[in-house]
Amino acid sequence: MVRAELIDTVFSVTAVVERILAATRRIEKQLKGTTSLALISALNDIRSQLEQLVYPGFVARTGYAQLSQLPRYLTAIEKRLERLPGNVQRDGLNMAVVQRLEDDYDDAAAALLPGRRAGRELTQVRWMIEELRVSLFAVELGTAYSVSEKRIRTVLNKALAPA
Repeated sequence: MVRAELIDTVFSVTAVVERILAATRRIEKQLKGTTSLALISALNDIRSQLEQLVYPGFVARTGYAQLSQLPRYLTAIEKRLERLPGNVQRDGLNMAVVQRLEDDYDDAAAALLPGRRAGRELTQVRWMIEELRVSLFAVELGTAYSVSEKRIRTVLNKALAPA
């Protein structure tokens, strides 16, 4: 019984990883094919986001529960890339919101004592930012839960509060 469940899990993880890698290849191809200077900030943001989602060892580090969300995050990147040429100003405003949150998240992560891992709240903030990206750049995909800049800041403040 356990063996059968394990095999099912391996197959489902493999299928999700295959979708993630296929989407990553499509996005990378699009990024290489776009040279517009007007889009450079957004393209750099997308490259950075992609590097934080898909990297050597991402399957183990992301964990099974969150891994299934990655295809949606990558689809959101593809939707953003589709709309970007006619949506540069709005994209820039949305990107600024995300970048402020990411900077605050990075500061919080950097403030951890050496060797100490991010707590549950700080890890939650990282994934909430991805959900916010979906809500800003590809709202039609839907988010896993209700998310806003204010909600993220609330969780971030909780993560930074002394125990």
